[in-house]
Amino acid sequence: MIIYLDQNKWIELARMAYGKDNSARAKRVLRDFEFASNSGHVEIPLSSFHYVETSRISNVDRKVRLGTVMWRFSKGVTIIGYSAVVRHELESALAKHFSQITVSNISILGRGHAHAFCAPPLKGVLAHIEEEVERSLLIGNEVLGIKPPASHSSEYRENFREHLATLHSRQKEVPKELHENWLYAMSTIDILKPINDTILKHGIPKEALNELGEQKLKEIIEDMPTRSVDLHLHKQVLRNPSYRARTTDLEDWGSLAIASSYCDVVVCEKHMADMLKRDGFRTYARVEVNLENTFTLLRGA
Repeated sequence: MIIYLDQNKWIELARMAYGKDNSARAKRVLRDFEFASNSGHVEIPLSSFHYVETSRISNVDRKVRLGTVMWRFSKGVTIIGYSAVVRHELESALAKHFSQITVSNISILGRGHAHAFCAPPLKGVLAHIEEEVERSLLIGNEVLGIKPPASHSSEYRENFREHLATLHSRQKEVPKELHENWLYAMSTIDILKPINDTILKHGIPKEALNELGEQKLKEIIEDMPTRSVDLHLHKQVLRNPSYRARTTDLEDWGSLAIASSYCDVVVCEKHMADMLKRDGFRTYARVEVNLENTFTLLRGA
């Protein structure tokens, strides 16, 4: 079973682990997490988004405390990066229309930052210190001379926040009868490079893709679980005229699109849980808000 915790839930868990929350509930949650993470039947992976968000924490002590708890319960297990998931989903969706496509296998779970970022593994690291080097990518290591990673770039998250903030005004420029097509086009343009890479890899002419027609092109997007989640979330924003885009939306949308599609349980903040569940939308994962409910479900499984 795979349990995915949104960043704010890791922070909540860290507060419990360091006694900032010493309530009876906190003790129950910690006990359940310890049991689950050591059971051999439950994985609580980190994603690339966890690494990035943790690196943004300016207070080094706070960053180290959070990273330590993340490593304690994840044990270095990571969920595969977004680009690999998109390419796999594309091959699976396109294979329904093009027989020459062979779908590549992916492992949702792996170990370390390389799996999370779809990056080459570290070279020249001795096996007996490999785990400590990986751990240092979250919290640093004084002995190895590795400082806790620090990132201050906000370009991508600000671009995405602006994208969501202007969604309503941009939709007004589109004829009402084309609103749905506009959404599908936006979802397609977002993965244009992976699409081009995939059809080139399998020798599919671009014109063959266009010849599928509007409905089948929409079906390709719908057959991609993470694109389906992204499409649903965009619809929820458009149905809420008072939606206020946040700087954390990029990480929330990106991480939860994968987690809700490939994990068994996702625990996230109420705002995102509500959006994911609206209009009867069903994700593969059971979406929860309360950390305690995660293990109530496990005990009943």
